[in-house]
Amino acid sequence: MIALTPEAALELPIDELALHVLEDMVRSNTWNSYNYSLQYNSDASYKGQGAKAVAEAVQWLLAQSMLASEPGNTSPHAIFVTRRGHEAIKQGIATVRSVNRLQGNLHPLIEAKARRQFLLGEYENAIFVSMKAVEVRVRQLAGFGDELIGVDLMIKAFKSGGPLADPSAPAGEVEGTMMFFRGAYAVLRNPSGHREVSFDDVTEASEAVMTASLLMRMLDKIERRLGQ
Repeated sequence: MIALTPEAALELPIDELALHVLEDMVRSNTWNSYNYSLQYNSDASYKGQGAKAVAEAVQWLLAQSMLASEPGNTSPHAIFVTRRGHEAIKQGIATVRSVNRLQGNLHPLIEAKARRQFLLGEYENAIFVSMKAVEVRVRQLAGFGDELIGVDLMIKAFKSGGPLADPSAPAGEVEGTMMFFRGAYAVLRNPSGHREVSFDDVTEASEAVMTASLLMRMLDKIERRLGQ
């Protein structure tokens, strides 16, 4: 059983509790999900809400493909820990949450460029290609040539009177949009283009990719406004 009191188990978010359960399943060589949950319901301290919390964690692991049905076993409760499950144990809760954050939530143009690299742990490359995709799309929508790049591109595209600026928006919003694109590019894209950058914080790396995804969605709105 997991080395947590029922009270502590109930206080944990479901994903964090699930990793405790998964680690315990590996330690105890668990193969039957029903029997695993049953032992908690048979325990005097866990019986009731504590046992239900563990059962929820088991179902979360199944839904996340960290557990799967054992091939060739006739028991409907026969399970094994998947490759993804073993990887989650090694990586820890921060990586699990960061990967889940990117599952199905990214703009398609960012997902096509960055998701696979992120899952491989190549965080710097994932951020680099995400912001490069934003840069390419800004240039295309603004109608600029390849000679205009980086921060200069963002300023000329989004400044007041620029091709991507909204003429009906308040001046402060126009400037804010320009500064947002300019700042995101300067902070997330420029460093990787000039020196070795290490994104060893997986949460920060995933949020950087999500920032690029947000910029792409803003460009979707601009494209609709321009009628392109």
